[in-house]
Amino acid sequence: MTPGALLLVLLSAGTHAYWNYLLKRAGGGHAFIALSKAAEALVFLPAFLALAWAAPPGALGGVAPFVAVGTGFVLASYVTLGAAYRAGDLSFIYPIARGGALLFLPLLGWLFLGERVGPVGWVAIAAILAGVAVMQLPALTRAGLRALGTHLRGPATLLALLMALVLAASTIWDKHAVRSVSLWGYFYGYTAAAGACYLAWVLRADGPARVRAEWRAHGRTALAVGVLNTVSYGLALLALRTGGSTYVVGLRQVSIAVGVWLGARWLGEEVSRPRRVGVALLLAGCVLMAWGR
Repeated sequence: MTPGALLLVLLSAGTHAYWNYLLKRAGGGHAFIALSKAAEALVFLPAFLALAWAAPPGALGGVAPFVAVGTGFVLASYVTLGAAYRAGDLSFIYPIARGGALLFLPLLGWLFLGERVGPVGWVAIAAILAGVAVMQLPALTRAGLRALGTHLRGPATLLALLMALVLAASTIWDKHAVRSVSLWGYFYGYTAAAGACYLAWVLRADGPARVRAEWRAHGRTALAVGVLNTVSYGLALLALRTGGSTYVVGLRQVSIAVGVWLGARWLGEEVSRPRRVGVALLLAGCVLMAWGR
């Protein structure tokens, strides 16, 4: 991974963890997510129009099919993410949803992009996944290990793993897209389309009054989440142009450590000894991802 891609991924990880913290603090409901996506599209509309005006003829050619698929992935990720946060803590859902993508990415990257993970990369993946697993232990004992299976059973884990699969698949698609069409056209296109679709669905399901009430209660936070989401994934898309998908997503797992700290610092979530050990393993894996192949 080049130094530039490394810096982009680290900045992306920090902003990603923070908007997830804001989402969890606001309750993570569908109305809030829809408002954040709509705000995201509106805030960045002037920048998109300026770029479209200055772009050479044909710069947006062929982008529509890529936007359609990207929109589907965004909607799927937000539906599963919102459901997962209603079922479990930030410090439980976030590590599984993010780190779990590494269960799927090496195979998907090899099948669809011809990417291969080197020996150090496999060690890094193992360390990150081990860290995610250790973080879920109730205690660093045999009884804790036996209890892990029971602890992981339930809808929260299934939803988090589903989110991980969506993340892995969407990462592969995003890398293919930014190699094929305009990055800013693709990114803004699926952002705006996903925001419009999600808001329309929520308005129909919950009603305008519920959406207005959510805006009065959490409007500023929804705006912040929308802006940070664009910044975070825009940086990741830039990194994907030069970095392997598994390596980019692997290094972005440093956001899990940030998410655990945010959950403890401002949400009152417990940081047990297993979580501290798990975070250490995860950070070690991220270091290997940054400097190993």
